[in-house]
Amino acid sequence: MKVRNIFVFLAGLAMSATAFGQNFGNARPSREDLNQIRAEAREDINIAKRTAQRSPLLAKSSAPGSANLATIPSPYDDPDSFGNNVRFLGSLYAGTVYVYHSCDPQVLLDELGITLAGDDKCVVHNPPAAPMNQTQVLYDPAWEYTIPKNTLNNTLYVLTNNNPGYDANEIAGVPGIFTVYYQPVVTIVSTALNDPLAIDPSTGQPMNGQYTTSLTGSSLTTRSLSTGAGDFVSEYKSYGGVGSRGFSRSYWRAVGLPDSVINKLYNRKMSLRFGIRVRTTGSVSFGQFYYTMRMLGD
Repeated sequence: MKVRNIFVFLAGLAMSATAFGQNFGNARPSREDLNQIRAEAREDINIAKRTAQRSPLLAKSSAPGSANLATIPSPYDDPDSFGNNVRFLGSLYAGTVYVYHSCDPQVLLDELGITLAGDDKCVVHNPPAAPMNQTQVLYDPAWEYTIPKNTLNNTLYVLTNNNPGYDANEIAGVPGIFTVYYQPVVTIVSTALNDPLAIDPSTGQPMNGQYTTSLTGSSLTTRSLSTGAGDFVSEYKSYGGVGSRGFSRSYWRAVGLPDSVINKLYNRKMSLRFGIRVRTTGSVSFGQFYYTMRMLGD
């Protein structure tokens, strides 16, 4: 038996709100799916650029031909937070999402020794009969955290410790290519986002009271197993991270919200619904995905 550890990590995702709905078909990522993933990986760059363009501390050069060049760069990207104290705002475990050929409680107990807790989810992936080839976004009422009004002045940081893991092996009748996609997501809910000026940049439509984006820690693995070789792949990771500047006033300005909406967002209670976006295709025999997080704010 060969053992291979394969992991492709795409991080720095700051604004993804679109759930994948296309079929991988033969477990091969489509061009549309790959372009979506690449766009999400670039989004942190786009946020940083838009923030810099809106920063009042960037002075423009008056030299001919250099009207768009910043000659006095800001010493920091988030002036609203400079010098402020940071407070702990709580922590949360977002349950575990299991992927297996059956979600029957007795099967999970007998074959894996797993008893699902109240916050856990199970998704059936039973190749080739019933492949899980659509991305699913899983939320739970227990994964929601509410921040009281007037708690934050500027920044909300969500520190995640991500734990995606899976096993894959050659299965008769299943394409040798398999894909595992994992992404932690959060939906921010506030009456401030009912304002007609609150437009979701990914859709161009009103936010209607909520905005969904990804957290740090997304990963995509796609790999081909050798036919008849009895290949087996096992990958379990744990890593932490904080994306970008967090959900700061600068972030919301880069998203496109006017200050009138941003002020209401911070003056009113804000609920955060944490979720997990997951997809498996091909010869994945087992998967478990979860993250823990801690929030900081100033």
